[in-house]
Amino acid sequence: MGVPASWAWILLVAALSFWGSWEIPTRLPDINDVATTHLFLAPVSLFLFLIVSWLRKRDDDDEGAPSARPFVRRYATLGLWVLAGLHPISCGLYPALFDLDARTVEAVTRAVGTISVGMPRAEVDARLVAMNATLPISMTMDRSRHQQLQDQAARLITEQDATSNRQVWRELSQAPFVFIPWGVKPGEEPDRNARDQVFLRRTRATSDIGVDRIVIRYGPAFMVEEMVYSSNRQLTMERTTCTVHLIVPSSPETSFPYPCR
Repeated sequence: MGVPASWAWILLVAALSFWGSWEIPTRLPDINDVATTHLFLAPVSLFLFLIVSWLRKRDDDDEGAPSARPFVRRYATLGLWVLAGLHPISCGLYPALFDLDARTVEAVTRAVGTISVGMPRAEVDARLVAMNATLPISMTMDRSRHQQLQDQAARLITEQDATSNRQVWRELSQAPFVFIPWGVKPGEEPDRNARDQVFLRRTRATSDIGVDRIVIRYGPAFMVEEMVYSSNRQLTMERTTCTVHLIVPSSPETSFPYPCR
């Protein structure tokens, strides 16, 4: 029964790895989710790999012995190769072809790079609202839901009604995949009159890993004085910003190290 069990497991792993891939690039896969899934599936595959290997060895040792149900060697051999290659191929295929993190950073950097010192706050808000529509969407978020979050974020930024904004912000603060304004302190509601403005975009609502952050400092008349775009995209438990992608204004000798020290 080891061979049928191995093939059943292979089909399950393949389904979990490539389910929804036909919708690419309309909805991009979440690379971290794929890698995490394989982290838990790989030990079972290793166990089945050892079972099938033992079956092959037993069959080779007892090649001359009669058997009521002959062991089909080619099925076991093919199963061995599929089990050995499925996990690394699946984990490597998505990051190589559909790197959601890299595409997100590129899209944000392009949009943020058009903001310059002296730009009014209303223009900055409008550009960040428009940027939400251009960012890649994970397979864990359908396009209609993403559009709904975009509209809520635009309403939060542009409307002046404090009561309505408080309700919208509480809903959006738990939702990933769009940039929304936050207060300077973590978990704090935004203050429209504050000189510092923070925009966050999370890939997971409950994690500090995979967070894009835009910090804007305004001067008199709410004109841009300084802006920093950074993200924490490393698979570590550090709760600090690892990578600075863009600083405005920036001197020519400024460097942006990756990964963080």
